Amino acid sequence: MCKDEKTDAGQTGRGQGGVDVDFLITGGLVVTAEGEFWADVAVDGEKIASVGEGLPRTPEAVVLDASGKYVLPGVIDAHTHFALRSRGTVTADDFASGTRSAACGGVTCVIDFADQVPGMSMASAARRRIDEATAGASVDFALHMTVTKVPRDLADEMAALARMGVGAVKLFTTYRAAGYLLEDVDFLAVSEAARNAGLLVTVHAEDNDTVERLEAEFRKHGKASPSRHAESRPSEAEAIAIRNVAARLGRLGIPVYFVHVSSGAGLEAVREARRLGYTVYAETCPHYLLLTAEEYSGDRARELIMTPPLRTAADTAALWDGVLGGETDVIATDHCAFTREQKTLGETCFDVLPGIPGVETLLPLVHHEGVVRRGMALRDMVRMLSYNPARLFGLYPRKGTIAPGSDADMVIFDPGCARTLAASVLHSNAGYTPYEGMKVQGWPRMVMVRGRVVLANDQFVGAPGWGRFVAAAPGPGGTSP
Repeated sequence: MCKDEKTDAGQTGRGQGGVDVDFLITGGLVVTAEGEFWADVAVDGEKIASVGEGLPRTPEAVVLDASGKYVLPGVIDAHTHFALRSRGTVTADDFASGTRSAACGGVTCVIDFADQVPGMSMASAARRRIDEATAGASVDFALHMTVTKVPRDLADEMAALARMGVGAVKLFTTYRAAGYLLEDVDFLAVSEAARNAGLLVTVHAEDNDTVERLEAEFRKHGKASPSRHAESRPSEAEAIAIRNVAARLGRLGIPVYFVHVSSGAGLEAVREARRLGYTVYAETCPHYLLLTAEEYSGDRARELIMTPPLRTAADTAALWDGVLGGETDVIATDHCAFTREQKTLGETCFDVLPGIPGVETLLPLVHHEGVVRRGMALRDMVRMLSYNPARLFGLYPRKGTIAPGSDADMVIFDPGCARTLAASVLHSNAGYTPYEGMKVQGWPRMVMVRGRVVLANDQFVGAPGWGRFVAAAPGPGGTSP
């Protein structure tokens, strides 16, 4: 049972009606990547002013009682796709609906992507994307640049991205037919230029030769139904690509971040690279921790197609070992929502639109499955959901922690609040959730973005346009958290 808080927080906050209102969060267990401690948190404007026990109450401060609850840094979902234009359509969630969904789940900052645009510099394409996001976003956002073609002035283009605050590039080792794959020479050239400009290289790793060979075989033998999705993109393809990329970049001293590691084989390839002394970071997603490829034999096959695919129960167990053992750096969602109607446009596992919703359920699922069920330390949850994304992508200490001077991005989280996940109460435009009917213990009761309350008592009280682009600080292309 979740009891509503007696607060008028939803009607207050900086930026509403031009009135500045300070907050004092009292009585909660403050959690950071370093540990947990009982403290009050004072908010002055958009920033955290002080953290400590027994902070003085001033007449003008709005007091938020967090007794019996956790006070968490706002979650940073390091992998979302809002308003993604791909394969002749656009994802169901734009920045308005996507960030509303994020806010309702305790996510106060998302990291999305800008794609290259023919005839436009990468910096100009990123600027256009920032303008698009700013108009609709109710939480803050940062950007990665997806690079699919090598521009003539590569070094200058990368430097321009770094100056404007884009913190990373994303490269693909697959999707040749869709135009995403970079061949080896270009892949290395972009990686070196990114490293030299201080951008972290992130990679979607699946071996394209394996994927193309299997697609040809499956189509030839009529084995292309949605139920064959997992077989068409096996875990071996992921492991081969991780090994190859890690070795090529590792020998050049270039750190690399692998998005959505989906399998035990992929995680083992990450371990091998680290044993060789290469700087490798690993991200995984809740769907790889909680769902298996058995789902593809049922009615939800199309709804649950994403790439890489869902794997076996043994893979989910291996990935949990990586999470609980400190080998996984970030848990993010790869939120890429399509409606059921969009999903049904595809007839085979090769043409169903790949992607699922997930940003709103990230924190509740990780808390329930990690902390409640498997004994994960709260500080480790915060490390993977807030601190590491901020550190890796140049947002720390502005984001990712609760400390004086940091942005007032916080979640009052009730660890005893039990909920059943259902699309009918979530906020994505997808109209479905992969986790329908799952029960979770723990739910956000108040969410604040830069000193403004955007969620109060299960009600979204934010507004499009409040979210801002967060420029990444220049870095050496990835530093260890």
